[in-house]
This record gives sequence, structure tokens and C-alpha cells, in this order.
Amino acid sequence: MKKRRILLFTGNGKGKSTAAFGMLARALGHGMRARVIQFVKSDDAVGEQKFFSHFPGVEWEQFGKGFLPRDPDSPAMEQHRIAARKGLDASIAALLSPDYDFVLLDELCFALSQNLIPLEPLLDAVRSGEDGKILVVTGRNAPAELIAAADTVSEMTMIKHGYEQGIGAMKGVEN
Repeated sequence: MKKRRILLFTGNGKGKSTAAFGMLARALGHGMRARVIQFVKSDDAVGEQKFFSHFPGVEWEQFGKGFLPRDPDSPAMEQHRIAARKGLDASIAALLSPDYDFVLLDELCFALSQNLIPLEPLLDAVRSGEDGKILVVTGRNAPAELIAAADTVSEMTMIKHGYEQGIGAMKGVEN
């Protein structure tokens, strides 16, 4: 019997998405069909998308408007909420669809922590998902309910980061 898997990569350290995309490579190597949904992110020139979007069997979509305003009450936040809600709808559809073996929800936890989307509809879809499906979720500040639903949770802890030393985002490392 193939059990459904739910893996979560969270924490303040670097490597959450990197680990998830490593799993995507592994899944594609086994001929699995994948759906990648990115929250918050809006840059379609990042290395992982440029690479994986060439593979047959991978559907990729971003539901983000980029960096969030510092003020959560900013009128600009509504555009971020609208984009994230569309991402939530796409996520639920992917989780319930037999068309995908592997679903990656990148930066979902961050979208949840910023109150861009509600958690409960997603949890309902996670609980209703079919056996054999693999769900991988990333993002800082994972909610306790999602941690409880996952069978594997890894927390990336930042010990040191190049940003702290003035090193900006670099192709092949951060994007």
C-alpha cells in the first residue's frame, strides 16, 4: 500500500526551497508528474523555475506579487491576498487531482504566517488527498496544525548567512 506523504521544510535558515526542489528532482527521476505552486514569489527568472519548467510532467505557477509591504494594513496587501487566494485554490485542486503524484507548495507557510490565506481549507484538502501522493511544503513560521499533519518536518536553523556580511542574492545560490 502506498501511503500519502507530507513533508515540511521550515525555519529561519537557508535551504527550505533547495531541499524541496531536490525532492522534485528525485520525483521526476522516477517518472512522477509534478505540480509546483509558489506563493509570494513573482520572479520567473529564478534558476529552479528555468531548470524544472523544461521537464515534461512539471506544471509550474507563481501566485505572488513579490516582497510584501512592511505594514500589514497597507492597501497594497490586498493584491498579495488576492494572488495568494488564487494559489490556495490551485493548491487544493492539485492535492485533490489524480493528475499529480508530487505537489510542491513553496513559501506556503510564509503566506499563511502573513495572513494572506486561511489554513483550514488547505488542511481539509491535505486530509482528503489520495494515498501515494507526495506533498512538500516550505516556508518560515509553519503553523502547528500543519506540523502536526506532516509525517516529516525539518527545521532549517540559520547559524550564519551571507546576507549578514553584505553579500547580496546571487545566481545559483539564492535565485
